[in-house]
Amino acid sequence: MLDAAPLPGSKRVPMLEIDDDGGTSIDLWCASLRGRATVGDDSIAIVPGQLPGAMPAAPCEPRRQAGDTALLAALVQATRWRRIGDVVELSGPTTLRFRLMTN
Repeated sequence: MLDAAPLPGSKRVPMLEIDDDGGTSIDLWCASLRGRATVGDDSIAIVPGQLPGAMPAAPCEPRRQAGDTALLAALVQATRWRRIGDVVELSGPTTLRFRLMTN
């Protein structure tokens, strides 16, 4: 789960899940999509699939739609990763911090 508070008007926080085979689930501020990830010792490459063409199930404000675009760009540009306790940090031009789900 992205280490961020929900945006106003929503309880949703983006999540990233990478399966052992590289299949990736990406839940953004509004949209959700599948993709592929290649993970090395400290390197990562994320290739998202297509965003769904239909409107999301719930209305999505322009601010959250813009957040989707920015977050997806940051994920694609991430080239390194490291784990610090329960935090996974992806780095590139933007650093993203995800908290591991421990429940």
